[in-house]
Amino acid sequence: MGKNTPKPYQEMSPEELEFEYSPRKAVPDHPVWKAHWNLASELVRRQRKGRLRVPYGPTEGQTVDIFPADKPGAPINVFVHGGFWRFLDSFDHTLVAPAVLDAGGASILVNYDLCPKVPLTEVIRQVRAALKWVWENAEEANGDRNKIFISGHSAGGHLTMMLSTDDFQEQLGLPIDVVKGATVVSAMLDLEPILLVPGSEDLKVSADNVRALSPRYTPPRPDLPIVLAVGGRETREWIRQTDDMMDVLKQRGNPTIYLKPDYDQHYSILLSLGNPLTELCSSMLRQMGLEPPLELG
Repeated sequence: MGKNTPKPYQEMSPEELEFEYSPRKAVPDHPVWKAHWNLASELVRRQRKGRLRVPYGPTEGQTVDIFPADKPGAPINVFVHGGFWRFLDSFDHTLVAPAVLDAGGASILVNYDLCPKVPLTEVIRQVRAALKWVWENAEEANGDRNKIFISGHSAGGHLTMMLSTDDFQEQLGLPIDVVKGATVVSAMLDLEPILLVPGSEDLKVSADNVRALSPRYTPPRPDLPIVLAVGGRETREWIRQTDDMMDVLKQRGNPTIYLKPDYDQHYSILLSLGNPLTELCSSMLRQMGLEPPLELG
């Protein structure tokens, strides 16, 4: 292995693996970024009309926050939050809604029960149930159920990819193309190395089914347009996972925009997703058939 060749994760020490796969380790000032998320999100909830904590399933975690479009028949952005499948909820992420609303779309943020209360397989089932609920209740967001787009950050990016496969819709009574496009931001796309990181036991994922739960090995349907993004200041492994996923999407023929903003790390990129001045946000909006309300330049 050459001097500049990155070490494969199989050869990393436990400390190296934890740094690569724990944004809290890689971004020591993460509490500052989280504080900005929370302030921006609270402002949105005070300024924008929405219906919060609307149930789509029987348990406490199965809720959506609905921010309707100004006019009926709008495209819908369904956002899935991150937090290593174990932390956070939609209220930490409301900041992503205004860019969609100001461009003429509807924004729906999804919650789910967290691990280890439920295993990761149940989290995936729940977000798919939330997608079904949105399709059946699109008018509550002034939305068009034939214009559903999805997005997610970090673990939510993984869940967004798991909403993009074509192996569950028939069972739920959904059309195969219920999702018209996806924006996947700083996602975990191969869970095999995750099983080596402290806290992964909470996911209740075994070595036998880890690939079935990994988008790299269970990729989206090949006609689905995807915006794939990772911060240029993220760890090597996080970037490698996204690079590897891009290779898979190219091989399958997915129409894909790949973005790697060099100024973003794992936490700042969420603010970029909600800012229409960024290429990331404007690419997501254009995928939805919307024009960004503001553009740089």
